Amino acid sequence: MFSERVADREDAAPRGAAGRSLRWLPRVILPPVAVLITIGMYDRRGVVMAIVAAITYGTLAALSWLPAERLTRWSREHPMIDGLFFAPLLFAGLAYLTSLSLLICLVIAAIGTVLLLGVIWWRRRPVTRSE
Repeated sequence: MFSERVADREDAAPRGAAGRSLRWLPRVILPPVAVLITIGMYDRRGVVMAIVAAITYGTLAALSWLPAERLTRWSREHPMIDGLFFAPLLFAGLAYLTSLSLLICLVIAAIGTVLLLGVIWWRRRPVTRSE
C-alpha cells in the first residue's frame, strides 16, 4: 500500500501540469497581501477606501480557495460579469498607487471597464461570413 507510486494514484496531478502542484501558493500569498494593501490604503486614503480595498482584495483572496477549473468555467460562461470585476480592481489600484483624486480614479476605472467589456463583447460576438 505504501509502495504505491504517486503517478498511479487517481488524485495525482497529471504529468506536464506543473502549475497544479502550486495551487496553495495564491492561498498563502493573497490574504496577507490583501491585508497589507488594506492597511496601506487606510494610511493613504482613509477608512472608506480601506473598506473598498478590503472588499476588493479580500474577494480576490477568497476566490483563490475555489478550484481553478470552476473559476475558469464560470468565467467562460459569464464573460461580461467576469469583466466587471476589473472596475473595483482598477479603481482601488489607481487610488493606492497614484495621488489622483478619487473622482478621477473612478472615471478612469469606469472608462477602462467599459473598454474592456467592449473588447470582451467584440471577441465573443458571432462571426458572420459574407460570401
